[in-house]
Formats: sequence, structure tokens, C-alpha cells
Amino acid sequence: MSAFFLAINRDGSDFDPDLAACMFSQLDCFGIDGQKLIVKDDFAIGYQYFWTVPEEIGECQPLLDEHNGVYLALHGRVDNRVDLLHMLGLQKDAGLSDAMLLLKLYIKLGEGFLEQVTGPFALLVYKPSNNQLIVARDSMGGRHLNYCITDQHVLISTYEMALVAHPSVGYEINESKFVRWLSHIMEPKPSSFIIGLEVLLPGQIMLLDSQAIELRTFYLPNPKNRIVLASDQEYAQQFKYLLRQAVSRRLRSLKPVGTMLSGGMDSVPISILAAQLLADNAQALQAFSWVFDDHPECDERNYSAAVCEDFGIQPHWINCDAVWPQFDQNTHADPSLPFGSEYSEYNQQLLKTAHQQGVGVMLSGIGGDMLYSGTDSILIELLRARRMRDFYAEAMRLFRASNSKVKFVRSLLLGPLLRKFLAKRRRVRFQMPDYLTLQAQQKAFPKKGWLDDMSESSLRPLQYRNVLDGFEGDDAHYGRPMEVKFHIEKRFPFRDRDLVEFMLAIPVDQLYFNRVTRPIVKRAFQGEFRQELIVRQNKTDFTPAIQAGIGRDKRYSGWLNSKDAGWGQIVKQDYILSAEHVDRDANRLRWQLAYHEFWKVVCYNFYVGKLGKNNEQVGD
Repeated sequence: MSAFFLAINRDGSDFDPDLAACMFSQLDCFGIDGQKLIVKDDFAIGYQYFWTVPEEIGECQPLLDEHNGVYLALHGRVDNRVDLLHMLGLQKDAGLSDAMLLLKLYIKLGEGFLEQVTGPFALLVYKPSNNQLIVARDSMGGRHLNYCITDQHVLISTYEMALVAHPSVGYEINESKFVRWLSHIMEPKPSSFIIGLEVLLPGQIMLLDSQAIELRTFYLPNPKNRIVLASDQEYAQQFKYLLRQAVSRRLRSLKPVGTMLSGGMDSVPISILAAQLLADNAQALQAFSWVFDDHPECDERNYSAAVCEDFGIQPHWINCDAVWPQFDQNTHADPSLPFGSEYSEYNQQLLKTAHQQGVGVMLSGIGGDMLYSGTDSILIELLRARRMRDFYAEAMRLFRASNSKVKFVRSLLLGPLLRKFLAKRRRVRFQMPDYLTLQAQQKAFPKKGWLDDMSESSLRPLQYRNVLDGFEGDDAHYGRPMEVKFHIEKRFPFRDRDLVEFMLAIPVDQLYFNRVTRPIVKRAFQGEFRQELIVRQNKTDFTPAIQAGIGRDKRYSGWLNSKDAGWGQIVKQDYILSAEHVDRDANRLRWQLAYHEFWKVVCYNFYVGKLGKNNEQVGD
């Protein structure tokens, strides 16, 4: 949960200390345990540190290997410490911090060691004597790294606003990205909401010296991997082993651990395993859950309370009936993000409660849904595996359940067989949302994605893209300014590299079969799930609570209808203002547009003035 930046004047001129301090101050919110800024010759490097694991206590990054003249900054965590220590010939209790461990590995092996590192990280290695720079981002996109490189400057940071503070970077919002986000259209590749900034891709390394810049992928899961085991039970056992390992890796913490517990197939198994692992060390797990007395259809206590009772978990119920962003000084706003989340206030209340209970790490089920996506290939996978009996039975079940026989043939038979051809055709014939203006449609029209070709050789291309594209990493990144406000780091077991590799390579019937969702999970936890969870097929829809929040909101319509509102260039005014569009999607869209107007005035304009930027084009 720390943060760093590096800025270099490529012409060799001395770096301005005042500018370094300004850039560094944009990272202040992350410096819970201290900060270190170095301004020397033509560069400045700063690190705001928030210690979350025992080995970090007292460490002040960036680290410097004086013999080799190398600086290293690490934002993140190393999960396979024992393996890496063994590579160095050291014992597992050597006491090295994760950053020092990686520095020693780099000195010994060079940048080639990165493929061996698992865990979420953004890494910077800099040798000023010959202007050699290495930056890297883990293959699961667990940490962000933004950069801007010109003939005059090299700018690197884990948080965009440190770079915006530099005079060479503007503060203009990437409207194409905003429109795609508003309309749930996947980007061609990960990008920043701020024009002029680039985002390092998951599993990518950048090498830079005085002469050239090289970008290359150092690791992504092999899409051609296939795992074939002897029985369903073996798949379940291996899944549970890997999920247990993923949870165990995320329990290394200075403070007590909590979990965001709903009643679903992501947070429940994580909570069970965390409770068992902590109990082995005489520690207890705390669980934090949204509850809704006024909206029982959104309340999952009938599942989560049973889990807490069965496994000795201490529950904390956060009543969210009256919780809603108020568009005031308490509303979470991030100057690098021009959008808001309807769930943000629920999360703020949960994190606030957890902080009051002394929790320092929060386990989350983010990423779980994506592991089970892309199962429309089930019939083709069964056919290719020559499981004719299963193919026929599953085809009959799906055919009878289908509302449209034509759709059945297209989506479950022709679609997977002709997916490469159809993917290109879908881009050409893509139906843009009818509420977008023509100008916005042109900005957001889908293009070929950076993982499209690679994913085609995987079992389930959609699953491969969903799991490894930027979206999941974005979701984690966007939440960090809120989490650090409550001195909490969220961790995501379903984003574990070993677990992801396994889930991408197993047969589809482990993800969905015989109209059973997530059968591998239910088999793995058959002795620990209560029967009502075993038979559960649906996910909880929080729409009633969200619609009630929008209905109670007395401020958002004022922002939506303000005379300076610029959303009319993105969304058709007659759609928003028409009384005909009163469904939940239209209401959410209105609220999102209102938040954008609120954000421009109370957040964006403040930083425009503070940093002396031009704001003419935001929201246009």
C-alpha cells in the first residue's frame, strides 16, 4: 500500500527540489509510516511507506546498493519468498524484507529473475551512473505503474497525480476511457484516465537507457496449458489446495486480518480457509458484511451468519439501509478518477468499522467471478474431449432451457467453433448504447484488444481476457486511496498466479455443468458448506438498495441539471431528461453523470488551481 515516483531530466540538468517536493506531496496520503525523498543531480525519487508485513518494519525505501549504485523501490508484496530465498542460498527465516530480497536477486540475476516472482508488485530499479532504468508490473496486474517518457523527461509513479504535478503533463481527462467505463465497453488495452500518461501492462517490463526504450512481456500464463486429472474429486482437491495457498500467502500481516463476507461462492470459501489457518496460530478472523433490514432481498446474513457460527468468525454487520454518497465533503473522490461508485459509501462504512476494530488487512473476493467466465464453450469442449454421453446430456439440458433455439445454436455451437471470425464481425457490427451521442460512440467504438490473439489458443478466450486484462487490476487500483484512508490494505486471493493458471487450464465442466454453477467449489467445500449454500445458484442483486439510495438522494439532480453541466456531449439529453426512461439502468446513468459533474467542481477544479493546470477540456 506504499507509493513511489521517479523523475529524471534526460538533458542532465539538475532536478528542481521544489518540483520534486510538489510531485512527492501528491503521494502524501500513502505515507502512513513515513516518507523518504531523494533529490540528486538530474533525478528525484520518493517513497511514501505504509508497512503491512512484519519484514517491512523500519525499512525506508528506496533501497540503495552502494557497491553497484542501484536504487530499488517496490510497491507490493512477494508471495513466494521461500522459493526466492532458496535461489539465494538463504534460510526462510533470513529476515529480509521483500524489497531487499528482490534487490539481492536483481544484483545476482539481472532482470531475468522477474518471471520467478509471484505476488502483486510494481517494481523500479534505477542505476543513475549509466541511466539504466527497469520498471515492471506483475502478471496479475496487482499493482499499477504509470509513466510518461519524452525527449526531456522520464516520469514514473504508482499514482497518476504525482505525474500530473510535473509541468510537462497536462490534466486532461481521457474522454474515450470515461465513455467506455460509463457504457461497460472493454478497452483495447489498459490506459489512464489522464491523457498523456501510459500504463504498464500486466506482466510487462520496460527497460530504458540513454539510447532506447524497450517494452516486453516477461510473463503471462501460457494459454495452451491444459490440466487433465483423473476425477472430479482430484480437481476439487487441487482447487482447494491452491486457494488455501493463496489465502495463506495473504495472511502475512502486522495487524489482525478481516474479510469482506457476503454469502457468495467467492468470499465464503476465502473466509473459511482464513479462519482455519488463523486458528492454527490461535488467532481469530473478523468478518465485515453489508446488511439491509429494509431490503431483505439484498441481505445475505442467512448465508454469512451460518459461516461465522460454524467457523468461529467474529461478525460485524454494517447496516447500509441509509448509507449513500451525499455529494459533500464526506463523499469519496479521487482526483485521478472522474467517476464514482454507487457502492463507495458501503465500502467506506465497512472499512471504517474494520479500522475501529484494529484490522490492517482485508481479504476480498474480487476476481472470483472472472475465473468462472467463458463457459459458453462447454459443448465444444466436451465434444473435443470425446465425452459423447456428457455432450449429448448437456446439449439436451441447455436446449430445453433455451428461450431461443436459434440463439442456442449460435451461442453454444457456432459461436465457440467460429469464435475468431465472429469476434471480428462483432466488432464491425457492434451495437453501441442508444443513449450515447454520435461523438461519444465514435470515441468508444471497440477495437481489437491486446490479448485477443494470445487468448485464441486458450480453452476459453473470454475467460483468459477477463482474468488477465486490465479491468481486474483497475478495480483493485481504484480502491486504494479509500483503503489507505483507513490504514487498511485489501488483498485478493482469487488473483493468485498459481490459482489463476490452474483455473485457465482445467476443463469447462469444472466451472459449470448440469446447470450447476461452480461445481468445483461446491465439491471442494462439500464438508464445510451448509446445504443451502451447496444448492445456491444465484448471486445477490443490490439494485433495490441502490435504487432506494438514488431515490433518497436530494442533491444529485442539482448537479445533473446545473447550467455548466457538460454531460450532454456524451449522453443524449432527451434520454436523460425524458420521463420515459425511469428504469434502473437509466437511473444509475443519471447518478453517474451527476457524480461526474460533482467531481469536476469539487475535486478536479481544486487540483487545477493547486497545480496550476489548464482545465478547458475536462468533460467536453
